[in-house]
Amino acid sequence: VPPEFGASGVLRGAVSSFFGYLGFDAVCCVAGEAINAERNLPLSIMITLIIVTTLYVAAAIALVGMQNYEEISPESGFPEAFKANGVEWASQLTAFGEVFTLPVVVLISVV
Repeated sequence: VPPEFGASGVLRGAVSSFFGYLGFDAVCCVAGEAINAERNLPLSIMITLIIVTTLYVAAAIALVGMQNYEEISPESGFPEAFKANGVEWASQLTAFGEVFTLPVVVLISVV
């Protein structure tokens, strides 16, 4: 961890990552409706966590591979990185994805 980020930077990253895993509590709430829940629920949660964690790590590696970590935009990382590399269509696509998915995540969290 670079010294200028310190423990507060690690905690900010942990909070951001935690938000991605917030939806798993909804799975536990509907566990009573699952067939063979004692076996299938832990298995499905573990498989999903492995997939999501792998995707998060792959996205972070891709982002740092496109742009130096000091230049990554805190507000809009992928669109700005694509724009800086001259891939305007990917910048527009990821910006649309950010704008579209944020309200969906908020609505799912509220329900």
